[in-house]
Amino acid sequence: MNPPPSLGYLIVFNPLWTILALIILCLNGGLTFLRINSVGGDGNGGGGGVPSSHDVITNGALFQPAGGPLPNPPPQTVLDARSKRWEDELDEYCRFPSFVNNDYTYFRIRKGTHMMEYSDDLRKGHFRSVLSDTRVKNGKRLERDQKLHNSTGRKSISFLHLGKAGGSSLVCNIMPKHSAHCEGGKKRTLVPSAISKMTNCYVHYDNDMHCYDNPTLAINIRNPIDRMASWYHYEHLDNLQELWGDSIRTCGQHMLFKCYSSFHDLAEYGLAGTRPPPTQLLRVEYNASEEICRHWAWASIQGTASASHHNVWNYDWYGSPALAFQREIIVFRTEHSEEDWRRIDRMLGGPGNLPENMHLNDASGKNIAVYNKTVTELGRLNLCRALCQEIQIYKMLLSAAVNLNEKDVQISLRELNCPGDLHPEPRKCPESYIDYFVEKEKDNRS
Repeated sequence: MNPPPSLGYLIVFNPLWTILALIILCLNGGLTFLRINSVGGDGNGGGGGVPSSHDVITNGALFQPAGGPLPNPPPQTVLDARSKRWEDELDEYCRFPSFVNNDYTYFRIRKGTHMMEYSDDLRKGHFRSVLSDTRVKNGKRLERDQKLHNSTGRKSISFLHLGKAGGSSLVCNIMPKHSAHCEGGKKRTLVPSAISKMTNCYVHYDNDMHCYDNPTLAINIRNPIDRMASWYHYEHLDNLQELWGDSIRTCGQHMLFKCYSSFHDLAEYGLAGTRPPPTQLLRVEYNASEEICRHWAWASIQGTASASHHNVWNYDWYGSPALAFQREIIVFRTEHSEEDWRRIDRMLGGPGNLPENMHLNDASGKNIAVYNKTVTELGRLNLCRALCQEIQIYKMLLSAAVNLNEKDVQISLRELNCPGDLHPEPRKCPESYIDYFVEKEKDNRS
């Protein structure tokens, strides 16, 4: 009797056995491995084993949340505290802001479920959509300002004020008339410097790009993770009375801070796994589920939903056009503000003297209820992952800055300490971590 044919022989020469082998591979997870390599990317054009938008790497193993539990769920104590926060919620309204005009959409939180639309025809005052449209409509103003600034006959600098990155202290020493945060208010006496003499355009909460025409753009930057920690505490519901006074809260603030009352919880649980699918609408809902909370966490951190505003005015919003226009770029790093000020002032022909007070608006000295930036190693890695696109623009700004050298760039990247981003070369972020709306908008801007 002849021996039975080998499995390899059967797979190659018998189509029925081939089908059976593929079924076995599916049951054992082999097809999942193939899908990861075909969908993901390592930034070099290859597969690289990056998870698709439906897969999560957790504790070194592949986790598929569809139809199963979410990765790294919050402990019961966190869930109980969240339920208590919702129980204490008054019958209030929140607004989903456009910020450019009065086209606000108001929602009654305890009444029904309200959906935040991404589509062009049903934006519901979607923050970034309205801003993008406004930038396009202000093209004539951009041309007018360009003629005005170029007629001065001297080096002109625009200061792009990125929120929660030490910009308020800088503007008080460059163009104090534009800020109410300065000592003495907008009438603060300015100590002249080479920087202040050459800066003739300032923008904060920009919606028309009217300062990008100058040949030199100065922008304040900060470790992206530290910037988000500062934003979180500045916009926190429990800190509003001290920092903002009475004001109508945005729906993003209600949802995000009711879901995650500490920066630790936002990073540890809110950003666990991958971003919800872009086809899933944001929901304003009383006593929201963990799935809804995580959607708000990702949308807020990536700047696609306002909670309240500084998360939306991010590196992508300011830095991408600055890099695309190929202007000369100067950066003030929050972590090295005094060193950078001295060097920039000398570069521009000044003596390099520091202003009397470089830290006029330091929030750490204010009496706020919630202020703890501590996160675990897992939380930090989650932030690195969710902020991948922001980090790439941060790296490009560091590399493009004429006032920094190679050593300066390396120091800032070591301080950030995100795996995969310890070198200045930008890399491609996994598609499942980038919100589709930001990418679409970027294509329109370019």
